[in-house]
This record gives sequence, structure tokens and C-alpha cells, in this order.
Amino acid sequence: MTAAKIKDEKWLWIFVPINAAIGGFSTLLPLYIISLGGSVIDVGNVASAYSLALIPSSILWGIAVDRKGKRKPFVIYSYLGITALIVAGFFVTEIGTILLLYVCYAVVSTAAAPAVSLLLIESSPKRTLSMTFAKYSALTLVGTAAGAIPGTFWTSFFPLGAYFLLCAAFSGISVILAANYLVEPTFPLERKIVALTQESLVARLRTFSMIFINIPSLDDIKAFGKLMRSVFTRHLPLLYLSFFLFFSAANLFFTAYTPFLKSRQLEDSGVFTVYSILFVLEAAIFLITGRACSRFGEHRVAISALSIRIVGFSAGVATVLLMLRGSVLLVASMGVTAMTGTAYALYTTSSSVLLFRSLPPGKQGELLGVYSALTGIAAFIGAIMSGYLSFHFGYWVTFSVATFLVAGCLLAFRSAVRQNS
Repeated sequence: MTAAKIKDEKWLWIFVPINAAIGGFSTLLPLYIISLGGSVIDVGNVASAYSLALIPSSILWGIAVDRKGKRKPFVIYSYLGITALIVAGFFVTEIGTILLLYVCYAVVSTAAAPAVSLLLIESSPKRTLSMTFAKYSALTLVGTAAGAIPGTFWTSFFPLGAYFLLCAAFSGISVILAANYLVEPTFPLERKIVALTQESLVARLRTFSMIFINIPSLDDIKAFGKLMRSVFTRHLPLLYLSFFLFFSAANLFFTAYTPFLKSRQLEDSGVFTVYSILFVLEAAIFLITGRACSRFGEHRVAISALSIRIVGFSAGVATVLLMLRGSVLLVASMGVTAMTGTAYALYTTSSSVLLFRSLPPGKQGELLGVYSALTGIAAFIGAIMSGYLSFHFGYWVTFSVATFLVAGCLLAFRSAVRQNS
């Protein structure tokens, strides 16, 4: 094995600890807000502010990567910023400050995304590109799971807030690895390659849905508005509608899920266990999604995934109505996350491939920009609605609405398949 090959293998491992930090931090944050006396509304407000901040920050960092022409500084300083912000979380005791910190985290974390996508393409020969992105996706998912698993026992021996420091240690490792193993490409590529390479698009959308190759102009938005007026008769508008409903439902459900578990007095270690199951299953199912899509087709895989998602969300409604608590609630919640995690891994992979194939030549950048804006808005709406619905009407209403939205996503997706056949 050549030195270059060893270096290639080593640099991909950068993404394990940084995603461990992200997985641990995302699981910890709602628990920490609740420990400070916050309600589900506070959790929803923080999550919605994060989702809203992703849209402009993704646009601005994409422009900056294009103008700078270098990749390594964006990755290193992004990971360094994540480390600093997570450490700062350890000292924060006000919910308003937590919201500001999470908005800053959204801005800083997006800096690395376009640079990493380009580095993956620029560092891999075309014949091995699929393998490179498959390994990248697997390592990010392994990292996410690794960040949540320690919480299953950590919170039984240490204060909850101390988990910030463990997450910061994970991200700090990635800073060191990035400084040592990232190498600038000899021939930098244009960022639009993200829209033109199926492997890149699928991997990027599975881990981070914000892709702005071109900033959507007013004319693009008007053209998209005209396109959406034919939502019930054309393939692409129906596909976009299904994406919007999917991300709205996901944020509606999961923003409220940790506050719901805590409202039933589930221990912090139990919450970490539930999310560890979620992340581990997503990582495991990802390994078979490619074979499943090849054997059964992306349409069937996506439809099956959405059906499983509906069952999983419905089971979430049942856990509320049956007033489950203690170990019974823990087991039931593990079942809920097992179904939703499986569905997510299958759906995001298959639907991303279908999106890539549906983008008309010459319009990929604009349509991906609109797609990213729509998913960002969907995440914002889902998160903000989740807090207020749960607080005023109960968790069973929130989970029921999420279930109906996924059912609408399934109907829109099936209609898109029929229109395209």
C-alpha cells in the first residue's frame, strides 16, 4: 500500500470524532435545556432558531469556499469553532444564551460542509468515487452513534453538563486530525460538481440537507412558484412537496420527543439509550440501502421506508395514550426509534438518488438551492410548531400531526412515481 493510499485512508477518519461530537451534542442539548427549567416550547424555539440560521450560513459559506479556493482552513476553523462553542455550553446556565450558542453553532458548523464535499471528490479517482463516499457516509454515522452511546452510562456517574466536555474532546480530536492529514487538492474543482455527481449529492443530503450551488434568484423563485402550481399533475413538484412534508414531520416529532420522555420521568441515561439505538440502526441500515435500492428500486425502497415511518410515529402516539412509564416506556421508545431510524436511513438514500435523477440539466444549482431553502423552512416550521403544539395540546397531538404529515408525504411521493412512470 502506498503512502498516498495510507494518507487517504487516514484522512477519512477525521469525520468519526467530529460526528461523535455532533451526535452527543444534539442528544445532550434538549436534556440540558430541560435541566435548566426549560419547557418543550424552549426546546422548540432553540431548534427552530438553529434551522433558520442554517439557510443564510450555508449560502454565505458556499460563496466563501468558491472565492477562497482552499478547503483545509474551512474544515479546521469550523471544527475549532464547534469545539469552542461546545466548551462554552458547559458554562451556560441561561436558556436565552443556549439559543444564541446554538445559532452560532449552526453558522460555524456549516462552514466545513461544502469544503468537505469538494475534498472528497478532489481526493478520489473517479473509478473509486462511490467507495469513497460510501466510506465517508458510514464513518459519519458510526461517529454519530459513538457520540451518544457513552451517555447511557456517563449520566449515571457525572453531571449532565459535563457531557459538553466529552463532546468537545471528540471535536478537538478532529481539529488535530484535520490539521495533520488534510491536503489541499492540486486541481481544485468548482462547487457545482456537488450537483452533478450522484455519490456526492446523496452523501451530502444524508448528512446535511443545505446545498446552495447557486443562490436562488427572484426569477428562480417565481419559476419554482409556477412549477409548484402544477403540484398535482407533475413529477418534480410532487417530489418537492413530499420532501417538505417529510422534514416538517421529522422536526415536529423529534423536537418534542426528548421533552416527552423527560415528562414521563425517564432518566437521562435512558434518553441517551434511546438515541443510541436510533443512531446505531441508521448506521447499520445504511450498509444495506445501496443493495436494497439496486434490488428493489429506489421507488419501492422509499415507499416502504415511509410506511415504516408512519408505523413508528403511530407507535409514538400509542406510548403517550397508554401512559407508559419506566422500563416499559424505555423499551417502547427503543422500538419507536428502531422503526423511525430504519425508515430514515432507507428513505434519505433512495429519495436523494431520485432527486438527483429528477433535476433537469442546466437547472441543478437553482433547483438544489430551492430544495435546500424548502427543507430549511420545513425544519423551522416543524420545530417551532412542535413546542407550542406539545405545550398547549399535548404530545399525542404533536405526534399525531407528524404521523399525518408523513402519510401526506407518502401520498405525494406515490403520486410523483405515477406521474413519472
